[in-house]
Amino acid sequence: MMIKTKEITLVDCGQEVKNGTKEISPDERQNFLLIMSGTRAMFNIRDKQYNMQPFTFLLLPLDDEPLIIDVPRNASYRYMQLYLTENYLRILAERKVNLMEIHTLPQPITVEEIWKLLMHFIQNEFSICSSEIGEHALQLLMYLLMECVNNPIYRAAEVPHYEKLAAVRHNIYTNPGKHWRIQEICNELEISRPYFHKLYLEAFGTTCTQDVIASRIAYSRKLLTETDEVISNISKKCGFETDVYFMRQFKRHVGMTPSAYRKVCKENQKKEQKK
Repeated sequence: MMIKTKEITLVDCGQEVKNGTKEISPDERQNFLLIMSGTRAMFNIRDKQYNMQPFTFLLLPLDDEPLIIDVPRNASYRYMQLYLTENYLRILAERKVNLMEIHTLPQPITVEEIWKLLMHFIQNEFSICSSEIGEHALQLLMYLLMECVNNPIYRAAEVPHYEKLAAVRHNIYTNPGKHWRIQEICNELEISRPYFHKLYLEAFGTTCTQDVIASRIAYSRKLLTETDEVISNISKKCGFETDVYFMRQFKRHVGMTPSAYRKVCKENQKKEQKK
């Protein structure tokens, strides 16, 4: 199932967690490939090497020849095969958007949720009558990415210590339950606290504290959906100091309490199983 809007069409998407090569065959329905890297990785594409940091993306044009993606070392990345209309490309050109550069993914948690929606649609897990949701999700994803490309604060090469900052951010999202202390991070990077806050905001468009909370909320949603653990245990596993603070942050970010969220997820799972 394809997702098609007025200017953008999502032909296919997938995820790889390995090394080796992947071939994208020519198809008149698609003209661009979007790669979103979840880890530090090196990609060899068309005799050019792309060194991707965690939470970065690259948008490449496709042509009549097969596109070979060579990943020498294990990497986690997602890809989307897209068709962008001439009008959409003209708009990007007018905004002086350079699609061939590597850029930082904005709002990883938001992108994660959008990705899940799009994967469901591609795998035919939603009914046709729900296609509007898929269209809006695709438009929102492209809007986020293009705003990021067009915004100089996200240009990784312009931020000092970017590789170290990206490593910190990657560790935060892979270890959400850890008790992260800003001063300890600053000591490891050998930079002052105010300078760290300034660089982090310039690199990612958010603060380190906000990323810590976002990573914990994402982990708590996973535990609420996939386990029957009590709320207090989930709160501790996710690194929250108190249950009250956890519930307050969860409702602020998700729009409902952890208990209500779990109930909704369980009901949806039952509906899916009956289909």
